[in-house]
Amino acid sequence: MPVEAMSLYHERAMKRDLETLTSREHDLLIVGGGVIGAAIAWDAAQRGLATALVEGADFASGTSWNNMKTIHGGLRYLQKLDLRRTRQSIGDRRALLRIAPNLVRPLPFLIPLYGHGVFGPEALWLGLKLYDLVGCDRNIGIPQSHHIPSGRMLSRREVVARVPGIDARGLTGGAIWFDAQVSSAERLVLAFLDAAHGAGACLANYCEVSEIARAGRRVVGARVLDRESGVTVDIRARVVILATGPWTDSLLHKAGVRSARIPLLRATNVVLRRSVLDGPVVGARRAGRFLFVVPWRGRTIVGTEYAPHGPIPEEEIDCFVREAARAFPWAGITMDDVSLVHRGFVPGTRDASGLWSRDLILDHDRDGAPGLVSVVGVKYTTAREVAQRAVGRVYRILRRSVPACRTATTPLSNAALTALPLDEATRRAVREEMALRLTDVVLRRMDLGNAGPPSGDALDLVASTMARERKWSAERLDHERRALARRYANGFELQPPEYENGPPARQEE
Repeated sequence: MPVEAMSLYHERAMKRDLETLTSREHDLLIVGGGVIGAAIAWDAAQRGLATALVEGADFASGTSWNNMKTIHGGLRYLQKLDLRRTRQSIGDRRALLRIAPNLVRPLPFLIPLYGHGVFGPEALWLGLKLYDLVGCDRNIGIPQSHHIPSGRMLSRREVVARVPGIDARGLTGGAIWFDAQVSSAERLVLAFLDAAHGAGACLANYCEVSEIARAGRRVVGARVLDRESGVTVDIRARVVILATGPWTDSLLHKAGVRSARIPLLRATNVVLRRSVLDGPVVGARRAGRFLFVVPWRGRTIVGTEYAPHGPIPEEEIDCFVREAARAFPWAGITMDDVSLVHRGFVPGTRDASGLWSRDLILDHDRDGAPGLVSVVGVKYTTAREVAQRAVGRVYRILRRSVPACRTATTPLSNAALTALPLDEATRRAVREEMALRLTDVVLRRMDLGNAGPPSGDALDLVASTMARERKWSAERLDHERRALARRYANGFELQPPEYENGPPARQEE
């Protein structure tokens, strides 16, 4: 039985303080506790705004948890010569390596190359040279141990040595470059929230917005159902930001606002119970796109598969695993290797044929809802920069001068990981990290269950400790254990509400 778990180190406890949340008017209320909302809360509180954040479920329980754990510098944007987005991605990769070096570290990526042409050695050599040029300042302010090396080309022999068993027929070489990996995506979100709390923000999970409040035309806050007590409360705020991902359209509709109506794509990754390669991320091109096998804490993540949001075919994972096996025949991937399925939602293009590539910050003043802003983020990596722009918009709405943003250089002091006995880590999660449900602890406060179901003995210890802390009855404890089992059985599928015959969409890009 595991005797230790990894937990965030907290010098001060995050407390769920509904009295403070409801007793004052906030400059800003953020709805949504994923990476975008958490980054906005940190930036806003650090710059001096009276800030509140509510999340309808647990923090980082949506797409921010279901991801590849990679921090991208935007190399793929160079295919379309989108230098602005590449610079944005490199800048935020640098920021994360600087402010959270205990969670974010450099990670090599390798693409084997076959033949010549657009994806041959010549084109990739040119792409890597341009990437290094665009990112010439990529290591400024980063610890030497976390510097991002220049990319380079590999010979055929080097590729074979790095990827044992790879098919060498037609292999002309390879390209290797460095991005980064976050060891725990949910802990980085919690670190943002902890920093926001330390700067004075009021935070609450399991608080679901049921109504956007108005005084005349102006948005003045939200009505919120506390899912723990069943009580409905009102939160007053001068500006409300929706950072709710797939739930944004539904909330905008409740506010009588036309939405951007960006289609959703279901993004699926699978976690394998073994490491297929000890070394770099390896990519392979299949059906016009790339799949990657990502080494992660002794296991492997394979992804990402995209499909339009809708009913999930029963054979979806079987088909995905077969596709991965064809893309990486040297890895010997089978269904028996799968320990966990990650599913989340990302914005797609208008025809749902590809990924939406632009972050959106929409001020709904022009839609008849002054004081309401919605944010559509497309990438975990750039959440901090999107937050910076969103907070700047809030200051302009409030007609205040915009102070400088410091989140790119301010260390997240509580992003360090510590090894604790399971019972102690559980008590800390409940007392200091707002863990209210068993899923919160097992999936997002410690490492116990984020690569597959935990062992029975370990789960028994965590569940019994949490039951004592939360004073659960035997019936409630059984309910919590069954809820956790359902999460694994359902492949962590999110179910966003449908848009209900609302006003026509505003087509904005």
